Amino acid sequence: MTAATEKPDLAALLARLDELRQAERRAASARMVSVAGHLVGTPLNVIAGRAALIRSNLAPEAVEENVRRIEEQVERLAMRIRRLIDYFGLAEPSLARRSVGEILDECQALYGPIAALKSVTLLVHAHDVEPLRIEAELSPLVLTTLLSLGVRTSAAGQTITLDVTEHGPKTVLFELHLPGLEVPKNFERLEPPEHGIPYDPGTLETFWTCLGLARRIGGALHVVQATSGVGVAVRFECGHG
Repeated sequence: MTAATEKPDLAALLARLDELRQAERRAASARMVSVAGHLVGTPLNVIAGRAALIRSNLAPEAVEENVRRIEEQVERLAMRIRRLIDYFGLAEPSLARRSVGEILDECQALYGPIAALKSVTLLVHAHDVEPLRIEAELSPLVLTTLLSLGVRTSAAGQTITLDVTEHGPKTVLFELHLPGLEVPKNFERLEPPEHGIPYDPGTLETFWTCLGLARRIGGALHVVQATSGVGVAVRFECGHG
């Protein structure tokens, strides 16, 4: 068998698939931002123009006509945004449940080889929560997306940890230590950082997306400084039952 026809290494294939997954997410987000900008831009220009006409001509009939046109543009904009949300919005959370142990095994099977390929250690500690059953589709998506981010941003020799515990009544807490990151500002609103403050847009987008997914299933997601002082702790909470 020649080098050209040798079977690719599974870990390398998984790493490449993960890279494509990240690129796909970024491309989709960039396209949606562009569409939103186009969607909002024209009506806002019309509204601004009509507001300027009101300032320059306060005759009652002129004001009434310009206000009417502004109201038309606002309604049109609201309708188009509603249609966009309805069409591209997330599906309802799955009613199916999977055990925490099964989901963790899947996460390790997917990202353990990728981490090893990049000389990053992935440690998972589950504390008597394996039998608990949680939402079957969006919760694994949150976990694998965060692990993908952690592996991508960690340097060789660093360690990613995932500790899973029962946290209060009917709640499972997944706490990830991601050593290669800093705490983002305003990721809940997906606001770009202030001028001169660098922060990777892909990382900001990832946290924002995971926050939305967590809330979609009635959970929560918080990003805080790690107690060690290195990296961040990401706390993902979701219900079980």
